[in-house]
Amino acid sequence: MAEPIQMDTKRKGVDKVEERKRITCAMDDNDTPTFEPDLIRAIFKHIWTRKAQERERNEIQNPDALDSEVGAGTSKKNRPTSANANALKLSCELLRIFITEAVQRAATIAEAEGGSKIEATHLERILPQLLLDF
Repeated sequence: MAEPIQMDTKRKGVDKVEERKRITCAMDDNDTPTFEPDLIRAIFKHIWTRKAQERERNEIQNPDALDSEVGAGTSKKNRPTSANANALKLSCELLRIFITEAVQRAATIAEAEGGSKIEATHLERILPQLLLDF
């Protein structure tokens, strides 16, 4: 009985390695248009900065609010937010796949309606299901 469990565990490990290789190959493919990691980093930084400013405004407006984090120096505003290179690459790939899928689904709707261009209404129609799928 112990052997099948060990084999399954090994298989899962192999599957994870194969999945990582497949993602890396897809990201390294020069023929595939993708987002630049620096662009994604800049977008993330912009969002993180806005969120930090929002937290500061909330603290100023409500000075009696208790800090939910425990320990000295662990406050979110004291810690720099960053993303490692692999996380940025993966984010780029996820965005590329998401946008490709959105365009393909919208094109299917446009073709079904007899149109040759994707319009905003086509994207609006596919968006709810697309968000549920991702």
